[in-house]
Amino acid sequence: MLKLIIRPVIILWEKIFEQIANIKTVENSPYDLLRMTVHPYTGQPTTLADGTQLNRGDYVIELHISNLTLAKGKVGDVKVAGNIRLLPLFREEMHNLAQLASQGKLDPRAKVIWGVTMMGPGLKRLGFELKPMEDLPNAGFLVLWMNFLKWVFSPSRSKASPKHRSKQKGCQYFMSVDQLIKRYGKV
Repeated sequence: MLKLIIRPVIILWEKIFEQIANIKTVENSPYDLLRMTVHPYTGQPTTLADGTQLNRGDYVIELHISNLTLAKGKVGDVKVAGNIRLLPLFREEMHNLAQLASQGKLDPRAKVIWGVTMMGPGLKRLGFELKPMEDLPNAGFLVLWMNFLKWVFSPSRSKASPKHRSKQKGCQYFMSVDQLIKRYGKV
């Protein structure tokens, strides 16, 4: 019941936040699951496994999952009941992103895809590198906010076990644009 009251307010906030942060739908998105914005990276300098170096001030493509799409309860033919069922859809979204990168349609200043998530295991399966969020400003607040959003937009009957819930920690995810093209550039 509480979700039914809170959800419209959060949906309105999501729409406002997308405008403020210049978050756009990824062009040709097959399921409208991903949003993106480009901005300077503010975290700790890091070197990715493929040798790509990311320093403060370097531009990144930050990906966001569209909670507005998930709120509909169904994405394509998949009922939103668990993150694992969405993995094949995210793979298709990654192929689309790689296609855009190959065509030069992503911001050329950005050499890395970056973001924060509570779904680290799924992103690891998609080929992203994961690092702890401790280095980020407001990391604690981000984890609380992401857990809140997950609760608001999860199906009412879906409940994670306390054991599973306690293992979920916020993390940063990284993939160089070159690695994106290598991994997902060909269908």
